[in-house]
Amino acid sequence: MKAHAMTETITAKKLLRFGLSGDGSQCLIEFETDDGGSDRLAFPAAQLDEVVGLFLQIKQLHSERTEGSQSRAVLVAERVGVSVQPDATILDFVIGGAPISFAIPNTMATQLAQILKEKLA
Repeated sequence: MKAHAMTETITAKKLLRFGLSGDGSQCLIEFETDDGGSDRLAFPAAQLDEVVGLFLQIKQLHSERTEGSQSRAVLVAERVGVSVQPDATILDFVIGGAPISFAIPNTMATQLAQILKEKLA
């Protein structure tokens, strides 16, 4: 029978840098360890959307635990841009200095515009 290894928690005292490997296949995060050294975490770039989703879920959990179960984790956009294409509307946001874009079908964009017009009137 094979013994199961204990899962080790990697504790980052502070995040230092992040980026992509030279060929773009790996996401790299460098962090400061508790003893003052540094270490790196690497994961496949193909999992980036999943990792972003997990971080957003963690942000929501943190918000619920620190501000109560009725609160929502809200990211505040510093700037917004809109580009309407033939098959989708692109919403560009800057959040925490980082650009992030979302594409929604034009039918959904039309619904959103109507909702905003009604609610902001």
